[in-house]
Order: sequence, then C-alpha cells, then structure tokens
Amino acid sequence: MKVLIVLFGLLAWISCHDESDDINQQIYEVDATWTNMLAADGCSWHFSVTTADSTYSLLPNEASLSKIEKALGKSDDYYSFTKVRLKYSLTGGKGAVQCGWGATNTFDEIKVIDIKKQ
Repeated sequence: MKVLIVLFGLLAWISCHDESDDINQQIYEVDATWTNMLAADGCSWHFSVTTADSTYSLLPNEASLSKIEKALGKSDDYYSFTKVRLKYSLTGGKGAVQCGWGATNTFDEIKVIDIKKQ
C-alpha cells in the first residue's frame, strides 16, 4: 500500500510540475528591417522591428551572420534598409553594436532561424 501511495504521489508531482518556458524555445516571426544607419549617426547592422506601439532593435548572434549573408548578400553599405520576414528566438544575451559619434548601444541578441527578403 505504501508503494502505491508513493507512486501516486510521484505521478501527481510530475503532472503538476510547472515547467518554465526556456527563452530559447519561444520562436517569434515578424516583419523587420535589416538596417544600417551608421552613416547617418545611427547604429550599424541590426534588425529594427516596428509594432503598433513602438520600435525595438535586435542584434543577431555570430552564428546567425552567415545565414543572413546567404539570404541577403554581403553587407558592405554604411546606409541601408532591407525589408525581411524574420523568424528568430532570443538567446537571453545582449550584444553591443557600433553607433554614430563613437558610441555603442546594447540590444537583445537573437538566433536567426529563418530570414526571407520581402
């Protein structure tokens, strides 16, 4: 009987266990702009996402750069805007990007899962 009680308690604990969402498991899909405004005292290459309420910036991690280059071509311009459909997940890290007047800015870092030029 004690074995059944322990087994039932273990099954109840497993079924009620609250698993927190791992930040890497959440996948987002948005329309974004792969942009570089360094020549206009903005920030170097990053994604700009505009919603109804605000605009936020995301920085791809090093592993994503080859995927971006394959889809969009080499990034040599100092002033560019390319509309894309972006599927990504957050890495949980922050990345620094060069901005005008010698400044740097920190954006949320992402892992690009898929990117398509619009």
